[in-house]
Amino acid sequence: MRTSDKHSKIIEAAITVFARKGFFSARISDIAKEAQVADGTIYLYFNNKYDILISLFEEEIGKIILEVKLLLEKETDPRKMLHIFALHHMQLMEEKKELAEVLQMELRQSNKFMKE
Repeated sequence: MRTSDKHSKIIEAAITVFARKGFFSARISDIAKEAQVADGTIYLYFNNKYDILISLFEEEIGKIILEVKLLLEKETDPRKMLHIFALHHMQLMEEKKELAEVLQMELRQSNKFMKE
């Protein structure tokens, strides 16, 4: 398995575990088990659980922003842009329920941590 594959697998596992248990209740060992890697493997890619969360936010939100930009780049009507944005948001919540849950829940709960 390539390095980027393991990194992605760990991020995906973290999404699942954080959605199921919440960030503060989740453990590195839970993420490792879900990703089907050894606990120590996690530390080859991330310093700690907070690092995983920050990477998850950066990578997944970055993908979402890029998708939305591509959808909106040719549209000039603000109402249509808002409609496209809202539709994309609803589709994301339906297709990636765990990610949507983690982003909604953990961005709010981790707001204090993110400011530090």
